[in-house]
Amino acid sequence: MWPPPPEIIRDTRAWIRCEADEAAVKAGMFMDLERGEQVCEWIESNCCLYEGSRAGEPLKLLPAWREFFIRLFGWVRWSVKWDGWVRRFTRFGFWAAKKNAKSPCLAALNVYLLCGDGEPGQKVYMGAMNGDQARISQLHSVNMIRQSPNLNDLCKINNTTLNIEHLPTRSKSIIITGDNKRGQKAKEGFNGSVLFDEMHVVADEMMRRVSRAGISRRQPLLGSMSTCGDDRNCIGYEWMKQGRDAADHKPGREDLQFLHVEYSIPDDVADVDIVNEPTKYLPMANPVWGQIIDPDEIVGDCKRSYAAGPREWNKFLQYRANRWISSTNPWLDTSAWAASREDFDLESLRGRECYLGIDLARRLDMVGAAFLFPWPEGPTGVAPKDGWDDGDKGDTVRVWPMAWLNQETVTMRDPIYGLAKWGKDGFLNVTPGNTTDFQRVKKGIRDAVFAFELQVKGVFFDKYYAEEFTQQLVDGEQDEAGNTIARGLGCDRFTVPQTITGLTGASCELERRIRKRLVRHPANPVLDWQVESVEVYTDPNQNIRPRKPEPHSAKSVDLILAMVMAMVGEMTMKESQPRVHIL
Repeated sequence: MWPPPPEIIRDTRAWIRCEADEAAVKAGMFMDLERGEQVCEWIESNCCLYEGSRAGEPLKLLPAWREFFIRLFGWVRWSVKWDGWVRRFTRFGFWAAKKNAKSPCLAALNVYLLCGDGEPGQKVYMGAMNGDQARISQLHSVNMIRQSPNLNDLCKINNTTLNIEHLPTRSKSIIITGDNKRGQKAKEGFNGSVLFDEMHVVADEMMRRVSRAGISRRQPLLGSMSTCGDDRNCIGYEWMKQGRDAADHKPGREDLQFLHVEYSIPDDVADVDIVNEPTKYLPMANPVWGQIIDPDEIVGDCKRSYAAGPREWNKFLQYRANRWISSTNPWLDTSAWAASREDFDLESLRGRECYLGIDLARRLDMVGAAFLFPWPEGPTGVAPKDGWDDGDKGDTVRVWPMAWLNQETVTMRDPIYGLAKWGKDGFLNVTPGNTTDFQRVKKGIRDAVFAFELQVKGVFFDKYYAEEFTQQLVDGEQDEAGNTIARGLGCDRFTVPQTITGLTGASCELERRIRKRLVRHPANPVLDWQVESVEVYTDPNQNIRPRKPEPHSAKSVDLILAMVMAMVGEMTMKESQPRVHIL
């Protein structure tokens, strides 16, 4: 069928959705609309709803889901190995918010591959993070088959394992899990299609073991239907990034056989905009808006979650807006933070008094420095809101962040967090090698201070890590002959105990001022990322201390700790003090 007839060319042009589709056409691939429609018709004729008031009725694919199945099964490519036309896509990712019928549609896909695809001896593996989740996912397919007059007598179901066998083709649908090593090793011999429910919780090791399942099959599929998660350091986020790059046909990450379908609210849409215009933004993440999704219900949920505070709002963003969040236990109000951005640079801070907090690290963590400038003029161009008034102007501060990280760690973490771009854009100072170069850190701080005549009233630091560093920074450095090789800041030094009692006062004050939008900041993605990531430990006396989401997480909170230490100075330093202080 080459060249394709005019109707095929017409259909192909109508089904181009992204840059990858354009490239696929140039590579000789096309849309066989009849193939895609046949899959939709098979699903609607054989798959039945299995719960609710409409249980037992045929499954009717809503427009968004019909489009997905047509794209997945309608696009074809020529296979030299099989000497014929086969499905273009071998991998897929479908991303949408909760309650958009992903579970029944994943079950329908499982059932179609098992019973309708026509390949004898097919294997379809339903995977999940653990046995309980896998059984829940597989149970949707089991119930769908039991409700179907056309399929119930043709399939044998094991009530213990929930494995399904389609007797006419001897095909099987089998549960697989990633919650034990024995089960992991058993997955090495996979030969079929693999479907995942909620990719954002799938273990990296499990995904690695199934990544080549079905390479000897004619038309295998590996993919998932999922919402976004709360850890960008996971295979689910990498899967989404691969899909986005494939759809954009990004140089070096091209993959014409990866179908990426994503319904989500873009990250650059501010939280407050979602709340103020929910009917504009929420349909972006909910493809069955007005069909299954009740607009009044989700808008009400949006308003309540936002009013309830950061924790509930983060849950809403993940589950109902299909956004990746940085923490399930957020500390700082990210919407207030986003609304506190101001357009300023170091030149606009020239000659101002400030407090400098420094949090050092050697290798894997960032080095963070935060200059905190008292700003009695108050927020620029912003009307009082959210509880602050003219009396709060004296509490307004501007923060200028600086961050450093070594090249080896940047390279290692760049696929997850995009650190290299932050370095290229000047938001992250990247030092050579595998350890962060403290000499470059000191030089960067001195350059900023002296170039813009910043009046640093005090440097605040952790004595166990930064005693020598801050002494050299403040007093300057000399060579062996006593010649000055680096000028010192000439200000006071303050050690800040990194204990919960040592940090709780400034942490609470920082939280209060951020909530009232009194901490003004430039658009700095490194600082924004850390504000989203940081969690807080609370002891029985309600004392608090900032912390990472997980002890060994790749996320960083060094700039937050630097801000807290600088806040100690802003709160306590009223007059000249001795050269070294124990707070």
